[in-house]
Amino acid sequence: MANAFVWFHHSSDNRKQIEGFYGKLLGWKASDGPGGLTMLAAEKEPFAGTGERYGDAAGWIPFVEVSDVDVATKQAVKLGGAIIRDKARGPAGAFSVVRDPGGARSR
Repeated sequence: MANAFVWFHHSSDNRKQIEGFYGKLLGWKASDGPGGLTMLAAEKEPFAGTGERYGDAAGWIPFVEVSDVDVATKQAVKLGGAIIRDKARGPAGAFSVVRDPGGARSR
């Protein structure tokens, strides 16, 4: 599948509560990550993190891999999306946060 989801970020003001919830519910293990993030792992390596809140709503934000963040962000806006966070650098590289025309966010 081209441009599949490659990472998930839980945007929340209460990181510890989220870590405890998913730890008890699904057995996910929390550990310290780069840049103040908390990494969440199931059986193997981390697949998600919790940290900084982006925009006005808490929730899960999927990361989608693209070859050029600037080009993809401009295309998203051209197609009716809205920029929630301008391009920034994270532990895995550059990203922006975009809300699609239906209201969902992705990076």
